[in-house]
Amino acid sequence: MLTLAVILGSLLFVGLAELLRPRRRREFPALQRRLGNIGFWVANLLLAGFVFGSPVAFRAQLQVLWGIALPAWPIADPWLGFITAFLVLDLLHYAVHRWQHAVPFLWRLHALHHSDPDVDVTTSVRHHPLEYLIAAGLYWMAALAFDIPASAVLTHAVAVFAAASVTHGNMRLPDRLERWLQPVVVTLDLHLVHHSMVNDQANSNFGAVFSVWDRLFGTYRRLPRAELDRLVFGVRELAPADALKPSLMIMTPWLLRRAAVERAIGSAA
Repeated sequence: MLTLAVILGSLLFVGLAELLRPRRRREFPALQRRLGNIGFWVANLLLAGFVFGSPVAFRAQLQVLWGIALPAWPIADPWLGFITAFLVLDLLHYAVHRWQHAVPFLWRLHALHHSDPDVDVTTSVRHHPLEYLIAAGLYWMAALAFDIPASAVLTHAVAVFAAASVTHGNMRLPDRLERWLQPVVVTLDLHLVHHSMVNDQANSNFGAVFSVWDRLFGTYRRLPRAELDRLVFGVRELAPADALKPSLMIMTPWLLRRAAVERAIGSAA
């Protein structure tokens, strides 16, 4: 119940803030785009629930039924183990996110998330089903292989969801709060940079909960608020109107592939 309350509460809180005091004026009709984003979220949850069972139960089967010995989580102290596991999962999330931008196949899947031309709270759940399954599978295998405590896995997942709801919101956080939080955690202003159509800006601020990974690995970037308010969101190769239609949203990887082939043919000619 607490998990459900945090998930729904974060969506409703940010949605209400967007309604009462939107940061940016919408450029495109909202209803179809938002329904499409939420529809992808529901479909992804159902798909992942069907594909992935409990890693704890599967680990027990490997050990008892098949005799495969896997290492146990090495930290016995509950609190230290929980904190370490949370940090490991957040670092893994950072690494996966960087791969999604660096590997062409993964980028074509992840591009659906970036193609939203009007970023708002529903953009946080806008992910291609294949991208969702690959990312979920990596976290699932990490939890299985390293015996990561289930409490840390659940808490991190909820924290990522709540953080994503806030960092995609069409709203403003107080400037003082932004400055206070940015050295440690990913804030709204930091993540908006990541949704820029400009490549150098989009390839920064990959963190989910903590911004320290971006600082540590040189991908941290801040922009003045005046510049943030002029950012253009989307993917350059995709027409914004196509990014609003669920029937074309699901085809994003193939639309990008076709655009790349056409660009290569044009360069050769």
